[in-house]
Amino acid sequence: MMIGCLRSLGLPARYISGYLRSGPRVVGADASHAWLSAYCSGFGWLDFDPTNDLMPSGGRDYGDVSPVKGIVPTLE
Repeated sequence: MMIGCLRSLGLPARYISGYLRSGPRVVGADASHAWLSAYCSGFGWLDFDPTNDLMPSGGRDYGDVSPVKGIVPTLE
């Protein structure tokens, strides 16, 4: 929802997927987790994790490192 709101304001935003290694009380620290990234002029891409109320660093775009990849077979 937040990505949609940012984009409706004309701000570039993207979905980020990864793992957080910030400590035992962080939601998603031991499992796949997702947050968002927004582009801010003068600062570049900034990550926001509303679930844990923090700004993670070092995330990658979901299309670049998706947890499941494969080939969809075509029917001939």
